[in-house]
Amino acid sequence: MTTLQLGAGIRPLQGAVNHDLWKHHDYVDVAHDLDCLPWPWPDASFDKIIALDVMEHLRLDVQAWLDECWRVLKPQGQLVLRLPAWNNPVSYRDPTHRHVFHEESFFYWDRSQQLWKDYGSFYFGPGYAKWWTVERVERVNPPTPTGDLGFVLRKDGAQ
Repeated sequence: MTTLQLGAGIRPLQGAVNHDLWKHHDYVDVAHDLDCLPWPWPDASFDKIIALDVMEHLRLDVQAWLDECWRVLKPQGQLVLRLPAWNNPVSYRDPTHRHVFHEESFFYWDRSQQLWKDYGSFYFGPGYAKWWTVERVERVNPPTPTGDLGFVLRKDGAQ
């Protein structure tokens, strides 16, 4: 399995391609500003992307970075995210957080969900087909009703 870890920070993942904004350590394989598209990986390069405490810092719209994850993942690839929750008071403490998330935020991209049927199916324009399956949503870090949100999404559909 090929894994890309976005925002390795001080916790590199053994066996993964470790990315960060700057080459601050030898274990950073690729330094790149994720706000600059396209990302430096070819289409369908990875089976899994892990991004813990990363995407909330991007200036990109959620759809833009989600589409870029979809692009670099192989068919049925998995996206693992940890994001600040809307009702976690510490989510607002960090002034570099540009987004907070709800348990159902990614339901707009999941064709099995009512939010996709009511809104997501037409939000993203004609011919859009970068859909996801939300496999898991849980409270993490700490695992309390007001902790961060952990998501596991599976790349769905074909473009």
